[in-house]
Amino acid sequence: MKAKRSFHWVANAAVLCGLFLVVGCRKQNVAVAKEVIHQAVIAPELRVNGLGGLPGEIYQSQAISAIHWQPWTAESFERANAANRLVFAVIAMPQDFKSKEVMERLARDSHVLSIINDRYVPVLVDGDASREIGLLCADLCGEIQQPMQFPLFIWFTPERMPVAWVPIVSSPAEAVSQFNDSNETVSRMWSEDAAYIRRNSGMDNGNRRQRISQRKLLAEVSAKPAEDSLIAIDRLAGFYDLVSRSLDNSGGCFPSGALDLLSSVATHPGLPKELRARCLGVTHELITDLLPSAMFDPLDGGIFASRGRLSWALPNFQNDCLSQARAVTALANVYRATNDARVLEKMLAAIAYTERQFMTAEGLFAAGVSLTADASQWLWKIEDVKKALSAEDADWWIKLNGMTELGNLPMDADPSRSNFRLNSLGFSQTTAELAKEQSQSIEEFSGRLERIRNELLQVRNRRLGNSIRNDCSYATSSFLMVSAYACAFGVTGDVSYRDKAVALLEKSKVAFADGPRLNVFSKDAPKSIRAGRAFLYGLALQASLDVSDITLDRKWTHWSEDLATTATESFVDSSFLKECPDDAKVLDLPITDLSMLFGESTAGVFSSVECRLAAQKRPLLQSFSDLVTPLPNFAVEQPMIHTDLLSAMITRHYPVTLLIGANLTSEFKLAVQRLPLRLIQRREAVPNEGVPDGSVSVSFAGREGMVVSTPKALLEALQGASLQ
Repeated sequence: MKAKRSFHWVANAAVLCGLFLVVGCRKQNVAVAKEVIHQAVIAPELRVNGLGGLPGEIYQSQAISAIHWQPWTAESFERANAANRLVFAVIAMPQDFKSKEVMERLARDSHVLSIINDRYVPVLVDGDASREIGLLCADLCGEIQQPMQFPLFIWFTPERMPVAWVPIVSSPAEAVSQFNDSNETVSRMWSEDAAYIRRNSGMDNGNRRQRISQRKLLAEVSAKPAEDSLIAIDRLAGFYDLVSRSLDNSGGCFPSGALDLLSSVATHPGLPKELRARCLGVTHELITDLLPSAMFDPLDGGIFASRGRLSWALPNFQNDCLSQARAVTALANVYRATNDARVLEKMLAAIAYTERQFMTAEGLFAAGVSLTADASQWLWKIEDVKKALSAEDADWWIKLNGMTELGNLPMDADPSRSNFRLNSLGFSQTTAELAKEQSQSIEEFSGRLERIRNELLQVRNRRLGNSIRNDCSYATSSFLMVSAYACAFGVTGDVSYRDKAVALLEKSKVAFADGPRLNVFSKDAPKSIRAGRAFLYGLALQASLDVSDITLDRKWTHWSEDLATTATESFVDSSFLKECPDDAKVLDLPITDLSMLFGESTAGVFSSVECRLAAQKRPLLQSFSDLVTPLPNFAVEQPMIHTDLLSAMITRHYPVTLLIGANLTSEFKLAVQRLPLRLIQRREAVPNEGVPDGSVSVSFAGREGMVVSTPKALLEALQGASLQ
């Protein structure tokens, strides 16, 4: 009971912080006259759920809810104004496992349901598709000194000014209590003096607008970006502690960004040997921790996006397409650096899982919905395994996964011992290594392993119940998977992955491009919901350049130029990168994406593609380049959340460039196409550059280039440079 009262106090404190200026000013000026409020007009649209037909997992999951959800549009606010109601907005993420359950609990509570429908205009927002709103949540949570969590409840005035906000920091079961506590404060203030709330929320939002605008302007940039980028990477490597075997500042997320950057630096031929060696060492240590862990699901091949506490032994059992694609790209670079067959096998398993789980009927990819489930439904007792498998297979599986009668979860993963006697699954050996251990051929053992996996997977699926598969194609997932396929082709040489990358990019261009502009969804929706944000353009640019590199097909370079032109027109302001295009904007706030809050950042991706286009002799407009090429000092100080930007800096200041002559042999051309993406630039040589037919000129920053004419000579040139 004590904990519950404490939790309610935190919820109330959050709301009161949001209303601090309103309450404080009102106490000092009680004589302010109330304005006459017009007679309320309730539009018929507000009496029903208005999400039917909208694309996307978030909207489709709530389209039949008893809550009269309205779409994230200017019209919804206009109806709120006519009705003289506040907007109650819920910002949810398709990747967040709590959101769906929270909204279902609100709808099931009859008292809460009547309040939401009768006092407010409820609006649902997909914070990933409408990315600027997801980013705004980070600012709002910072204002009330609360951790950023989704879903987030925000009360807006009809003029679209935030009044109060509450992140759901605890379990979904507490969401109703948090709503009730917050609603009591908000509704009382609104009923006492709505006009005053409108004015003061507007003043507060004006201050917020100014503060956000100044963030980019006041950020100091490095005067020595080449040197400082190396300092930042060295600092990132130093976050790994060998004693505790932990990666500081990484939170609980699967460390795709850190793995990607560290392994890329380890293989970059133009960087200092000492830094490359250090990054390689940390990469080895990280995969030593990760590969045997439960973060890699041995039953279906997926990779869990985050862990619950300090140990990789107990994941948050949730998956989504976006995190899978990012992990695949990172693992491809890790495999290049380490040549560890276990990494390759898990990377390929993750691709196969993503195709099974998230590919839509259109041949594109959905965002993916993670349904919350008790961890015990994913964990195993030894008797569960013995019941499902033959005695011989059960004994082997139990030993392989380190299962014990008392459970294999370490104390830091389960300090309350709520999962006592339960075991997570995870093993690091390759199929070939396991087959050798069992004295079986790979073919014979592979069949046995697949049978065991299927039998245990069926048991787990029965526990979890029917899963919901969403078939709504999502541009972000699809472009990320294009790049994942391209990376898989590079490290395997399997042309089927190159074919998949090309086919997926072709389909994505048809499904998500509307003339020169991009959309988040392939199906129609209001612009505020469907229009592509700056981040999406960055991913599309990245995917088109990746496919250009693995095919040497110039049409994809041409499309990247078209995308860059549109991005410059839509997102470049006088002083910052706008995240939302003007014709899709609902809130008038200058929101920009500078750090990796949700995977890559817009700033990092744009910085990378700007550098790659410049290497292709296709530079962007100066106004665009001026915004994305500097290295802010905050990225040097906080490298963990700016790994994408640091990767771009390495590419820009320590370039490795290939000028490709005409008429390469098929073998040599394949070798060029398989080179690492993004950090090694390649383009066709023009006649006056003097590259002989059948050859490639390799150049490094500050060094004289060399001409090579065979795959072996190309490899030796790159390896030789790394020894200097």
